Amino acid sequence: MRRLILLLIVLGLVVGALPLLWELAQQTTSNSSEVMYDGVYEPLPGVPMSHEPQSLFDPSFRDPDWFVLAVFPLFGAMIGAAIGFILGTRGFALTRKS
Repeated sequence: MRRLILLLIVLGLVVGALPLLWELAQQTTSNSSEVMYDGVYEPLPGVPMSHEPQSLFDPSFRDPDWFVLAVFPLFGAMIGAAIGFILGTRGFALTRKS
């Protein structure tokens, strides 16, 4: 039963790490020619602002939350351990009993 739980923990870590690795690969391989401005924007005083630029500075857009992505492998490992424990208590084994 211990081997089953360890195998499913490792499998859960690997599967859970896939979104983290995918996002990391996208961040490191992006060929963006645009320069991203990460600061505060204030319109000029007394100058009306059209609706189009306001949508560009939408505060609802955020970069991926790295903490959530980093927790995915741990969730996968916990789910794998739980499934391994449940299967082990119900008699499932990786090797044949002789």
